[in-house]
Amino acid sequence: MEPNLNKKPLNEWSEKERIRTVKKIFSTITPRYDLLNHVLSGCQDIRWRNFTTRRLPADARHVLDVATGTGDLAITMAHKRSELKVTGVDFVKAMIDIAAAKTARAGLASRVEYIAGDAMRLPFADDTFDAATVAFGFRNIPDRIGALREMARVVRPGGKIMVLEMTLPRETMMGRFFKWYLKNIIPIVGKLISGNKGAYNYLSDSIEDFLKPDELGIQFEKAGLKDIKAFSMTFGITYLHEGIVV
Repeated sequence: MEPNLNKKPLNEWSEKERIRTVKKIFSTITPRYDLLNHVLSGCQDIRWRNFTTRRLPADARHVLDVATGTGDLAITMAHKRSELKVTGVDFVKAMIDIAAAKTARAGLASRVEYIAGDAMRLPFADDTFDAATVAFGFRNIPDRIGALREMARVVRPGGKIMVLEMTLPRETMMGRFFKWYLKNIIPIVGKLISGNKGAYNYLSDSIEDFLKPDELGIQFEKAGLKDIKAFSMTFGITYLHEGIVV
């Protein structure tokens, strides 16, 4: 059954409305979430996560994955980097349950743990981690500067904050095609696979509404990060943003 979604334009939602709706959506689509990610991205999401893993600091030993969802990035990082311990945090219990089961099947449960938690109030002491990542969940956080500051709090000085996120490319042929794809294909395929067209209407709208890469770079600066970089992937539909904790 589809959740009762807010019908207002996304940019008119209050912070409470957005948080409440995101929880409903991700609790509903969890069983088919991984399959849909692969189908709707043409399996490019796998390549994007692999690139993110390669950009982790060479000396990282403990990484925090915020909005970990079903654990795809956490599992990728632990699989590719055998020296890593990864802690995943998410506020949707159904997602964490699936993440834990996937991690156990991958034989990584000794190095990957999952904790229920809020990105705005991370349940960790200062300077706990060597890096913090977010993959495809950052656009669902209303207070993005606050979330970056909170991640920076729990990452040691010199550590790295990394945000992997989809965005609407600028007005190019690819940008126009991707906008059409978001509006016309993603909700239909989402409904066919998950039975929930409304959730994928929201996900399409959230990508279209998200910050441009230079705008997100400014938010990294406002959060106090330095040495900020952005890497474009797949014709600019996805970017990896990085900043170093001072």
